[in-house]
Amino acid sequence: MVCKSRLVGACLIGLLLTCFLLGAGASAESQKKLTLPSFSIQINGQPVDNTRLRYPFFVYNDITYLPLTWEMTQSLGFNLAYSEGGLTVLKGGGQRSGGWFGWKKERFPLDLSGSNNRSQSYTAVMPSFALAINDTLINNGQEPYPFLVWNDVTYMPLTWKYAHDLLELGLLWDREKGLQIIGGQQQVLSSIYYDDTEYLYVHPTLITEKGQGSLKVKKTMDEPPKWMTIEETEALNKRIQQQQSLLSGETVALTEKDNGLYYENMKLLPKEEITVDSNSAGNPFINQLTGVLFPLGSERAFLSVTKVTSYNYGNSITTHYSYLIENGQEKAVTEFPQPPDRIIPNSDGSYWLTSNGMSMMHGRILPGSRRLALVSPQGKIKLVNALMEGYDIMVPGSDNSAFTNLIDAEGKLLIYVHPFNYDPQITPSRGYYFIDTSFQMTKVDALDPLAQETPLLPTSLSEWPVYRGIDGKLYLIRKNNDLANYTDNTSVMWYDDQILVTH
Repeated sequence: MVCKSRLVGACLIGLLLTCFLLGAGASAESQKKLTLPSFSIQINGQPVDNTRLRYPFFVYNDITYLPLTWEMTQSLGFNLAYSEGGLTVLKGGGQRSGGWFGWKKERFPLDLSGSNNRSQSYTAVMPSFALAINDTLINNGQEPYPFLVWNDVTYMPLTWKYAHDLLELGLLWDREKGLQIIGGQQQVLSSIYYDDTEYLYVHPTLITEKGQGSLKVKKTMDEPPKWMTIEETEALNKRIQQQQSLLSGETVALTEKDNGLYYENMKLLPKEEITVDSNSAGNPFINQLTGVLFPLGSERAFLSVTKVTSYNYGNSITTHYSYLIENGQEKAVTEFPQPPDRIIPNSDGSYWLTSNGMSMMHGRILPGSRRLALVSPQGKIKLVNALMEGYDIMVPGSDNSAFTNLIDAEGKLLIYVHPFNYDPQITPSRGYYFIDTSFQMTKVDALDPLAQETPLLPTSLSEWPVYRGIDGKLYLIRKNNDLANYTDNTSVMWYDDQILVTH
């Protein structure tokens, strides 16, 4: 019985050779002189023996040329499509296949049956067929670095435009390792969710071995990520929940009376606000009425009330009400109509209230609901978002329950601002700022490149790329399992075969 995948591969190789043979018989004017590179080459961290490669890498006009063989394109995670009109090179999605228990990453061995001499020159020709990368047509005759054909195989120039911009391959140059080409990598590292003095803890994008939980990575970045067991991950999650509970306020009793909802002797809501007609469309009912109290020193507190109205078709509507409690009196707070994710005290007796956003359906964050407000020592509330209309505001590190030094030595708070009304015709103004209790804001220009890591405002918290550790440093995970400590300007990329089981 013949393996179906091998038949498909054989057919594609046949089509490849058929298209490439169109380049045979080219005129002398189309011939180009090539040489073998004098530097080393790596494919996804694996050294390539170019002297033995059946279809070696070449150099033309100081640009490296990649052979578009089946093994090479599969290793780098992009595809070739053929038609009577010519050849189209298509970028891949990065993750080739798999993701289930027992799946192992497949290695793509290279054909080392060749014999190539660095002191010798080689002759390639211009292809006679049409070429395209994705939906971009290539006017090959006008290109300073054209596609070429050698021994019936098409070669692509590894220019930044073709390789990086159109095919999203990684190109790195190292004096010792030479040219490193990266592509087709499984993105195993998803998001950082916790840290301690030694490790960062990371959610995985896929789990292929039974018993695997999350991953932990040394902050020194001197060794590959390590898989934690499910039991270790659950124990860590329990510790995180315990820490988070210290920041989540105190659940308090609310009392429903004939004329409304009360907290102690303070009337919060009128009766009609907590009453629904159960015979109306959807048969609504009040599913939840809860109150959470956040102390603001010894004299006042912030009270958040949550009402959940449910319907028989499965949907629910959540409504929040906010109050400032002082001397047995309540005052409705319309400036901050949601529960805070963090209360941050200042040395002058004021408090920052910050929220990372309110969830809509499917965990989406409501635009404009990432808010920051200040409660003055006199009990007045002022919303920072009101000064920057159309912007969401987040406090890096506010979601890290173990990070306590949110206020720096000068009494300033680091914030990130981002417009939530995105106009594709205008470059959005976004960035990191320091803000003090008098609302004086200073832009942190050194973090402008970090702001570029978030070109669009993420629609859920899980998509936010920047994590602030207990050391106050800013970390993020990029494509190809690249972990960066932005504060210290260090980063390490791990190839997926360093994290996944391969065969």
